[in-house]
Amino acid sequence: MENQNLTPEKSFELITQVINDAKSKFEENGFIYAFWGVLDAVAAFGQFFLLRNGYQNINYYPYFLLPLGAIYTGYYYYKKGRGRQNQIGKMLSFAWIAVLLNVFILGFLLSGILKQQLIPVILILVGIGIIVTAGAIKSRLILYSGIIINFAGLACFGLEWIYQSLLLGVVSVVALLIPGIILMVQHKKRQNV
Repeated sequence: MENQNLTPEKSFELITQVINDAKSKFEENGFIYAFWGVLDAVAAFGQFFLLRNGYQNINYYPYFLLPLGAIYTGYYYYKKGRGRQNQIGKMLSFAWIAVLLNVFILGFLLSGILKQQLIPVILILVGIGIIVTAGAIKSRLILYSGIIINFAGLACFGLEWIYQSLLLGVVSVVALLIPGIILMVQHKKRQNV
């Protein structure tokens, strides 16, 4: 491999290119944000509906949609050829794998221990993951989404348990679905230019 001396301008160009490449992979057309916004909202509102109508013993059933969503997301990125990522993209992928594994372990294996703190902890973890992604790809929209999710997680500690799923559903719409739609519209405009 050839050893080159990079000027400050060339170094800046290279860094900008790496960030833009990671940004295009993680922001892309907004579909995954919108997909997870809908999926999380359906699960959360489903839980709230079950709790409000006396189905406490099966209130967690709607969350079984989430592992299916994770499988679909993995398939989606596999089909898009995400194996060719730069270092920032790889770091973000590993960070999200770690966040999602922890969310699934907390939600499906340790929910009996966490009980009423489960939704707040999950929201905080996801909020941190989104904030880190926003910082890496330099996206204000994603950053604001992460901050909203993080604050919602902190706010959940002060809510009655039954209303935590309602807040999770609202946050999924506001901080995932709506930004996903905005990204989709922006992507479509860029494609038509």
